[in-house]
Amino acid sequence: MKKIAVVLCGMEYSNQQELVQGMIQYQSEHGGSIHVFHCSGDHLQTGDYKRGAFKIFDLLNPKDYDGIILARETLHEKEMQKRVVERLQESGVPVISLGAKTEGMGCIEFDDYHAMSQMVRHVICEHGARKLAYIDGPKEYSDAAKRAQAYRDVLEEEGIPFDSHWFFRGDYSVEAGIYVVSELDRMHRIPEAIICANDCMAAGAIMELQNRGYRVPEDIIVTGFDNVPVAKDNSPKITTVDCARKTMGYRACEYLMTKTAKEIQELCVQIPTTQIYSESCGCESEGRDDGRELKRRLIRQTAKTKDYQKRMNEVFNSFMKSQKVKDFIQPVKEFVPGLGTECFYIAFRDTDAFARRMVRSYGEKEPLQDAAWNEAEKERYRLPIAYEKGVFSSYGELEPGMLLPKECTADENVVSFVMPIHYQEHFFGYCIIGYCDMVTEADLIKQWMLELGNAVESVLKKQILQNITEKLDRMSAFDGLTGLYNRVGFQIQADKYKMYAKSSGRSLYISFIDIDGLKKVNDTYGHHEGDWLIKAIAECLRKASREEEVCMRFGGDEFIVLGLENVADGRHLEFEQEFQNHIRQVNESQKREYPVSASIGSYTIDDVEHTNLQIVIERADMEMYLRKKKKKRG
Repeated sequence: MKKIAVVLCGMEYSNQQELVQGMIQYQSEHGGSIHVFHCSGDHLQTGDYKRGAFKIFDLLNPKDYDGIILARETLHEKEMQKRVVERLQESGVPVISLGAKTEGMGCIEFDDYHAMSQMVRHVICEHGARKLAYIDGPKEYSDAAKRAQAYRDVLEEEGIPFDSHWFFRGDYSVEAGIYVVSELDRMHRIPEAIICANDCMAAGAIMELQNRGYRVPEDIIVTGFDNVPVAKDNSPKITTVDCARKTMGYRACEYLMTKTAKEIQELCVQIPTTQIYSESCGCESEGRDDGRELKRRLIRQTAKTKDYQKRMNEVFNSFMKSQKVKDFIQPVKEFVPGLGTECFYIAFRDTDAFARRMVRSYGEKEPLQDAAWNEAEKERYRLPIAYEKGVFSSYGELEPGMLLPKECTADENVVSFVMPIHYQEHFFGYCIIGYCDMVTEADLIKQWMLELGNAVESVLKKQILQNITEKLDRMSAFDGLTGLYNRVGFQIQADKYKMYAKSSGRSLYISFIDIDGLKKVNDTYGHHEGDWLIKAIAECLRKASREEEVCMRFGGDEFIVLGLENVADGRHLEFEQEFQNHIRQVNESQKREYPVSASIGSYTIDDVEHTNLQIVIERADMEMYLRKKKKKRG
């Protein structure tokens, strides 16, 4: 039983869906395991979005698979494309590249050049058009480049001069077709035909032409390419080229399952295309209908989408009320059974650590960069949600490099989709969904993943804000040199201790400490040495105090310790002795040119409720002063 990984972007587009459907068909007929590593990072997304989405491919360990299918041209970020290609080349695992020849990999492609040549020649020779505009695809696409070159070459062969004013750069979107027609109309240069590099741009062009009063094909011919659903659902139906992507996906799996690594490396296959001459060029359409089937399909689709949307909205509302990432678990559990899948997993990075890192970067000149600590193969993930055949379970930390624990991979005869949970460039984890109805509703899947990433980001921002607030509170409550409480922090703690003492019937004691000879140390050895002495005394206080006792730096060379003791307990005396013992240890180990010394005095009160704490501090200070005076005399 072989395992295949697929690297793919943009499954919300029907041509990518067809590819995957071909793979699913092969798996259903012959078995095996197919894991589709997928994200929605298409060419229309921002750079930050792509950087976050494409981190899903870092999770792919090629050596875990018997073969890889690389839909290379769907990776529209050139740097990421290069990175993925190099990783796969270095792995030594058999790889089939779809649509683009790549060194060391087998290739399955369409003859885009020949297919577009036939289309352009059909419009010229069969329909007599001589003024042909062209809407190109994105410049980084090799298929777009081949189609554009075919257009130019056929014009030359037919003796038609190339006119740059009729050549437009598009992006494969409906909006591109709309824009080009509006530009042509503005320039009063409407051609006899508009040749489009894909069907979506053709649909946009037809819609805008009709809006402006032009008839298609009577006034102007429009053609597309790819034969996606919009071609046959459009009115008029679009003349196009069927690229048999389902066949491409099927064949890619078949070759990886049946051929040797050497045979795969030498593989170079062209999938035949089919010209579909239809209404938008003036040809008679096969299977002409009155649109009733389309309407029925749209009604079914709308009802299905509405149901998913309703359930997703309920989950998303729960997400937005969450305070921690773990709060997502229950709403997701309520949503998953309705997907119709046998397996569903969510794995999260240590999002608390992410929040802490963001807080540590607060106030720094350079913003926190995620890339440096986001090498997925080195990170550990947690699996709080694992759904298998109707049963939920959870797992702790996954082993490095593992997508799922071994307990979840017993069934190797599966098709699953591995998708990123991210917000812009911030990568939070991944979701694995087994094949289900929702997979065919790729726009809904895309929305699901986007909302989940947004929700995680929202929760993290709440955590970050809380952590920053706590950090600022800590900064306001603690002494910067020693890390002990300052007066603000001490007052907060003192109020609490007064309540503790009252409720427990215990006494409250305060010890007042003054460093001996700090001024002389500063004058003789410098303030750097004086700071060392302050920190040394603070550390002695810290070591001598118990967990429930509070240490505070009261002033430059003065400290206060607050604690509770039982009547006749004598804890304050014990504390004083331990403090002096630690000072002796410092003198024995450090051997400074001056003695480390401090004076201490303590005062205990029983009637906590009716005693002003400031008075207690002053009395402890007086006791310390008397002892210091006695020490000097003696």
